[in-house]
Amino acid sequence: MNNQIIAIWGNTHSGKTTTTMKLAKELSEKKKNIIVVMCDLSSPTLMTVIPYDTGDKSLGNILSAPQITQESILAECITLKKNDYLTFIAYKQGDNLFSYAEYDREKAVDFFILLRHLADYIIVDCTGNMENDILSATALEMADIVFRHITCDLKSLSFYESHLPLIKDRRFKADGHIKILSNIKDYEAKSAVIQRFHGVKYQLPHSQELEEQSLSGSLLESLTSKKGKQYSNIISQITETLISTDSETAALKSQKECSFKLESLLDSIKSSIDKLKDKIFKSFSKDKR
Repeated sequence: MNNQIIAIWGNTHSGKTTTTMKLAKELSEKKKNIIVVMCDLSSPTLMTVIPYDTGDKSLGNILSAPQITQESILAECITLKKNDYLTFIAYKQGDNLFSYAEYDREKAVDFFILLRHLADYIIVDCTGNMENDILSATALEMADIVFRHITCDLKSLSFYESHLPLIKDRRFKADGHIKILSNIKDYEAKSAVIQRFHGVKYQLPHSQELEEQSLSGSLLESLTSKKGKQYSNIISQITETLISTDSETAALKSQKECSFKLESLLDSIKSSIDKLKDKIFKSFSKDKR
């Protein structure tokens, strides 16, 4: 199990939820167990994926409980009949800022630590204003990978001018964020934005089909339009990079474990030889007397 936490973060309307869903779908099709955590409480977005009643299950029930356990997390998980590898934890429709008791950073940390043991990948759809959202801020801090979404407009520029200073602390590892230029329209001056935000790794095009899927609650459906397929190809590239990176990490970990075991074995053999030499020396000395 890879146990990776992936945080999707960026300004409002930058395509965070769309990327979250498409990446989760792609990874699940690779038979990876995925838990999607949707942090938005001010405007719960689960209905963009599951446009039907999910009962009383809510992320708020987990975070407001006196203690978080794996059992309490699993009790609030929403599964899909058509995909055994994909699970959601989100606020339910109708939830708001006053629906649940407040929680602290320590509880958010416990939540993500427990989640690591439940799936291969935890994908967190963060809210933009992490200064008002403990869960999103904690996800950015604990994530193994952060995909930072940028759009080709002044709103995005203004957002990052205000929010990047908030994650300057080394615990956020902001320099390691993977930058995605998202929802790119043909008429937008993307070259100027790329120059402004150095190191953009992926570019996701705008797609009318994606907008229609979001409005109809069908973001987990495949894309068939030309722009939609271009978008899907980029998501596939991101997915392959994640899986290959995990494989390399696992291989390095395995090599280190083998090396450690070999060193331990050599130390044991050396110790046995030293004991044998000492025994032979003592026996020789006794016979000589």
